[in-house]
Amino acid sequence: MFPSKGDGWRGRIAMSTTDASQRSEDRDRGGLDLTNRLLMQVPADQARDFWSVGDDDGGGIVVSGASALTAASARAREMTRPILVDRRRYAGRNRPRGTARFDPSWLESQRALNAATVLTDSGYVGEGDQEALVAILEQTTRAGDNVCAVLPLHISWLADPGVKLLAGEVNQHQVPVALVLEHASDPLGTQYAVNGLKYLLRQAQVPVSLLCTDISGLGAIAYGAAWAAVGVTSALRHLYPADKKGPPFKPSPARHAIVPRLMTFMNVERIAEGWARAQRHEDLDENLWRCWCTECGNRTMDRFATCTDLSLAIHNISILDALHQQVTGPDSWEQAIGDALRWYLWMQDEYHLTWDPPAFMNAWLPKSRR
Repeated sequence: MFPSKGDGWRGRIAMSTTDASQRSEDRDRGGLDLTNRLLMQVPADQARDFWSVGDDDGGGIVVSGASALTAASARAREMTRPILVDRRRYAGRNRPRGTARFDPSWLESQRALNAATVLTDSGYVGEGDQEALVAILEQTTRAGDNVCAVLPLHISWLADPGVKLLAGEVNQHQVPVALVLEHASDPLGTQYAVNGLKYLLRQAQVPVSLLCTDISGLGAIAYGAAWAAVGVTSALRHLYPADKKGPPFKPSPARHAIVPRLMTFMNVERIAEGWARAQRHEDLDENLWRCWCTECGNRTMDRFATCTDLSLAIHNISILDALHQQVTGPDSWEQAIGDALRWYLWMQDEYHLTWDPPAFMNAWLPKSRR
């Protein structure tokens, strides 16, 4: 058992034990317990690279995209940790509205895979679109046991009065929900969004989880979320707004790695810049740019500029797992943010690099602790 994290669903639902025999029984009944798990969310076309990554970390995997069922079917029976399948029907320029009907075969195929929970193939819930929200929740109530309503939301749903309406509908329909938050960069990078999420987690009488999130997923779990899935690519760490005026070509995706002491997904070119600064000045401490995870083995992080995508992802997963073990509730989450902010100040003093910390840190941290 882990510490209580609020007055929400955890106070109303008895938690499952997690010893080996219980996990085996859970698997036989249709999936491992997801409570307090930090999962990795991977694109379907890369899933085969990640089956064995993090086998010992107590996490799990969310395979994402239109071909996710096919990709998951290849190895699902061999998995010893939870597997979920997210269709991501809500993403892209031609995404359907949340009033769209679920595909029954999509749901049943997940049951056949023995998925830890069945994720609905929901459409998008735009600003103030209560009809779409209710349509997803009502369909989920009729979809059978162990179904989680995927709620891809415009970020305004975490503002007042939207979040009160959201909490009310979730409690009225009494089905677990997994939020997917829309934003051009960081959906939980503002105080109002974080406060709205905290409110929902306090008020919800059912499990609330996060899909397509980033380091803030740890904060969500600390404040009472059932589980969270962190994307291994930037495209899977939030829901991009539909933009019909985008460029005619798709730019190469930026590569990001977590700098452990800064607790930040940082562009690998910027990491290389920080390391280069340390090499030009003998009096600078280079340890900020070294990583102790099993993938890095105390090597310097300038290697991320040329390493494989898989090596980069394994590093990120290792660091997230270490943070997850460290963060057990609101106090330890705020302590971790405070420690990272002090490293940012140290970097500014030592390296004279005026890099701003990510917005989520100040959004999660109360003013009294900044």
